[in-house]
Amino acid sequence: MTLKYVAAIVCIGIFLTSCQNTTKQEETATIDNTITKEEALELLHNWTDAYLEGDSERLKTLLDDTWIYSGSIDGSTSNKSTTITEFESADYSFDEIKYQNLDVRLFDDIAVVRGLETMVILGSSKQDTTKLRLRFTDVYRKTNGEVRAIATHSSPVE
Repeated sequence: MTLKYVAAIVCIGIFLTSCQNTTKQEETATIDNTITKEEALELLHNWTDAYLEGDSERLKTLLDDTWIYSGSIDGSTSNKSTTITEFESADYSFDEIKYQNLDVRLFDDIAVVRGLETMVILGSSKQDTTKLRLRFTDVYRKTNGEVRAIATHSSPVE
């Protein structure tokens, strides 16, 4: 093997490696993590549907692993795992969820969704109903092209 032949193989290897790296960089650069109002509202409505349908698997895909809920009457917080476990073992179901005065604020990859939520909850006997009105704030983040909830706070409204 001549020195020219070895040098040519090395040059071809360097060229192919740089082409692969450029392709990977271009693929990464094409993912737009700027969240839109439509994406934020789509997450909210998918979340609502998961609650109405009792679909914990769907809920798992909508909540980020870092998601935290605050707003419990005792001041405690709840994470994704605890909330889903409670949801799966609940002796009640959601009959209706409606929103009013929705406001969506966008900050690059973050959306803050605020509004008034009215929920009708059916007890285990399906005859017992509870109506809740909550003022809520959700925070959503878009990462790697996926939008997920990262935080929620709610307060009861009388």
